[in-house]
Amino acid sequence: MKHIKTNWDYSKLAKNYDHRAEYDSSIVKKILNSLKCKKNFPVADIGAGTGKLTKQLLKHNLIVSAVEPNLNMRTFGIKNCKNYEKINWSAATAEKTGLFENSLYAVFFGSSFNVVEYKKVFKELKRILIKNGFFCCLWNHRDLEDPLQKKIENIIKKYIKNYNYGERRSNVIPILEKSNLFKKIKYLDKKFYHSTLKKTYIEAWKSHGTLKRQSNGNFKKIICEISKEINKNDKEFIKVPFKTVPYFAQLKS
Repeated sequence: MKHIKTNWDYSKLAKNYDHRAEYDSSIVKKILNSLKCKKNFPVADIGAGTGKLTKQLLKHNLIVSAVEPNLNMRTFGIKNCKNYEKINWSAATAEKTGLFENSLYAVFFGSSFNVVEYKKVFKELKRILIKNGFFCCLWNHRDLEDPLQKKIENIIKKYIKNYNYGERRSNVIPILEKSNLFKKIKYLDKKFYHSTLKKTYIEAWKSHGTLKRQSNGNFKKIICEISKEINKNDKEFIKVPFKTVPYFAQLKS
């Protein structure tokens, strides 16, 4: 199976990626309704990873082309989506998807739009989307006002004083507007609680690519301190507050 090298290598993080929170299903449904995305419409999940968003698109009976350059991530994704038939996985990048011209009703980026080369991706979107097709990118954001998350942030800042969340927490609208490719750009957010085992939440932190890139070799130490903080809670399960944050837009005619 093919592996494509990219600037963001999730090879060693893939086994823990599935421990991350799912995207809020109600907001995914709301997006699809806004896009008037119906059964058997062809869509793509770019940077599909382990299939977190892919599975939700498949549950809505869409025909999904899942594009993922990383072999390890893609291997987990194929396994996670094995019970669905309307899915095709390919080893490619957002900048060069290998998908057919004018073949897709909508293209989705689940926690992946922040690691692409925008100019090249916009050119590719124009190529693969049908006339008046749709674009959507979304992320899950931790609620940084939550008491536990404040403590975790303090741990991160202790090791990385100028920690940068990157584009994933930025307003994407100016980037989309600058491309002059889209109309009717919309933004939503929906708070939800991710109920999970403490140990599972700790494992999820081990898949944090943005944190690892900036950790200056201290990634294991940071994860260790975060683990100790999480384990101070005497309950087996914890509720972690998140927001699913999508941006979506339609191609100009």
